[in-house]
Amino acid sequence: MRPIPAQAVDAVALLEAPLVRAAVSFGGVLAVGAFLATRHEGFVDRSVDAVLARPWVSVLYGFVAYGLVVTLGAYAVSQLAALGGGPGVATGALAVVAGVVLLLSGLGFLVTGSLVTALWGPRRPWPGLVIAASAGTVALLALPLGVGMAAWTLLAAFGLGGPTRRWIHASRTAGPDG
Repeated sequence: MRPIPAQAVDAVALLEAPLVRAAVSFGGVLAVGAFLATRHEGFVDRSVDAVLARPWVSVLYGFVAYGLVVTLGAYAVSQLAALGGGPGVATGALAVVAGVVLLLSGLGFLVTGSLVTALWGPRRPWPGLVIAASAGTVALLALPLGVGMAAWTLLAAFGLGGPTRRWIHASRTAGPDG
């Protein structure tokens, strides 16, 4: 019996389909958010507190986080291309950058959703994650592509901004011993 060869699928064309884009968004955000909610619950609580401390600047700091990742990723890809690693190495580097962006987005949606549930009682990260991931998915489905992506990014950046602000302004004071 001969194996049936797999047909090549154009990933870009696949992601242009709104339902596929929304399903990938929902599944990716849920997977990353669930990982963070189970492994780093204390960090999520501190992140919600950080957003609540300065909610008006949270979105700006969220965009700073995305900007740092994209800038460092573009630099890494350009350096790998200059070294002559070939298109496979550049594609791998882009996949790593996309993974980091997904990780940041999952954290942002988890924090945003936890904050939404806190408005009506105690913080509940799991229902909050589903609420925020659903809101992002609806934005991708109901709005034109550019507007939907902007709304999706805004939702994630809001939740990401609090921990980013704390990270940027964190200072470590050392005693006389160093």
